[in-house]
Amino acid sequence: MYYPEEVIREVREKNDIVSVISRYVTLTRRGRNYFGLCPFHGEKTPSFSVSATDQFYHCFGCGAGGNVFTFLQNMENISFVEALQQLADEAHVTLPETEMSPQEKARLERRDRMREANRDAAIFFYTQLTRSPYAGAAREYLAGRGVSEEYLKKFGLGYAPIARNALAQYLTGKGYPETMLRDLNLVGGEDGRTYDRFFNRVMFPIFDVRGKVIAFGGRVIGKGEPKYLNSSDTELFNKRRNLYALNLAKKSRRKQALMVEGYMDVLSLHQAGFDNAVASLGTALTNEQAMLLKRYFDEVCLVYDSDAAGTNAAKRAIPILEQSGLRVRVMQVTGAKDPDEFIKANGAEAFEELISKSLDPVDFELSVSNLATVDGRVETLRTMKERLMRIEDDGERELHIRDVAERLSVNPQTLLREVEEARQTAGMQEYQEARSQLVRRRDKGMGGLEKAECQLLSLMLHLPGSRPKIGELIHEEDFQPVEGSEGDHAPASDIYRQVYRYLQSRTDREVLAADLISLSDTEQDQPRLMRICTEQIPEDRAGMEKLAAETIRTIRTVSLDQALRRAASVEELQSIVEQRKQLEHITIHF
Repeated sequence: MYYPEEVIREVREKNDIVSVISRYVTLTRRGRNYFGLCPFHGEKTPSFSVSATDQFYHCFGCGAGGNVFTFLQNMENISFVEALQQLADEAHVTLPETEMSPQEKARLERRDRMREANRDAAIFFYTQLTRSPYAGAAREYLAGRGVSEEYLKKFGLGYAPIARNALAQYLTGKGYPETMLRDLNLVGGEDGRTYDRFFNRVMFPIFDVRGKVIAFGGRVIGKGEPKYLNSSDTELFNKRRNLYALNLAKKSRRKQALMVEGYMDVLSLHQAGFDNAVASLGTALTNEQAMLLKRYFDEVCLVYDSDAAGTNAAKRAIPILEQSGLRVRVMQVTGAKDPDEFIKANGAEAFEELISKSLDPVDFELSVSNLATVDGRVETLRTMKERLMRIEDDGERELHIRDVAERLSVNPQTLLREVEEARQTAGMQEYQEARSQLVRRRDKGMGGLEKAECQLLSLMLHLPGSRPKIGELIHEEDFQPVEGSEGDHAPASDIYRQVYRYLQSRTDREVLAADLISLSDTEQDQPRLMRICTEQIPEDRAGMEKLAAETIRTIRTVSLDQALRRAASVEELQSIVEQRKQLEHITIHF
């Protein structure tokens, strides 16, 4: 699907990148740019930079970068067209009617059809649960767990029949191809055999935040392993990027989310009036899930089981949530193994009281530590130093340091000094290591010619006044197509020629890094566009002029050598040789 550049630019300009990224990442202004923790890799020291001027983001740790469209594509796992349409809707920009390419049309139609298949599967399971005489055990199980008819319908619960091909027959009968059902993880089988992946299970449809069915979880009826079975990742579903019941919880008036462990805990809490409960999907909490929560809530209360596994899960989740900018509390469910059991025994008011008594992360970790022995206190002191280091607010950190020092019978000034020294050392080491790794990755496999092309194009991007003079000395054809990386069968890319052509067509206007990123969305071109946008160039005019002369000499030499091999006459040979001589004395003044 093709949209004019003017339309794409209008949508981008009406969606400030700082505002969009702030929905997912807590950003702090430092000078001209904003910084935060990168949402694309785990880190403790902010190396994720967002430029409001250039409408561009870049992580110095993992190398991720781009404009507002690429950010949304990566965060939401959607295509460029879908990102453009979403941002156009938010900015109230009407997109023109346009024709899709056959490939784009086929891709979108396939995804729409996959969503329809998931919806029809959910309807099939719900119908089986509510009408089939063979679903008695499933209905008894849910009734025994206290699930009302209202919430059974609200959550779309269902039943997968014990017959091994009931769903497959139903969906193929509606025209869905078997290959698509396999891709959706609804059916499996080998050697011509097809069987339902879910059978004899209570089914829990998993919805995305827009309320579309994207996957399923199933709880076995009676004996059987595994007890809970979840969909594997598909084109529509990534368990790291979704949370169970967030489509409902996002509508809650509460600003605090309750993070629980299982489907039934979520159901029980919602029925009791806690409509802010969500659960991860068979995995430990991920960075992506934390970022998703940050879009709708300011604080998360961890409500995990009271056993050792639940305690360890809470310990792992705390830093992930804090890195996303969320405040964290931890509830300790007493007198019951999980929230569902507690509410049934004590009621909603007692559970509300537990929430009010939830602990902050420091108090929680102290409460589950061994303080009875010297060895236990020494180990607790070590882990608490790491915890205290992560507290960004100076006043809050100092208060906790005093409290921890008192609890562990150590000198508060000594602990304060050690924590501050550790913060400075850890931050510097992490940043330097991330920076050096990025430079190594960026330079790996990049020859002198490609580096020169990147540097010259970066100079043209950041110094518009250089473009006319550079255009007199070098041409689009001088930039070489770039072959795919080793093992990459993609065709050679002419991205550097595209960038040169684009910049020279705009000699009279400023070009933002965000404009350049939109020139291509292919996997092989994006890192090269990023390199142009982030390449370091001299700050003084003399250094810029020297860099321009050196890079032009390198690029033109290669181009002329190739022309020399293609020369068909003596006159052409003599002309090329003369141009080579002139390159040795090239100077540039902007």
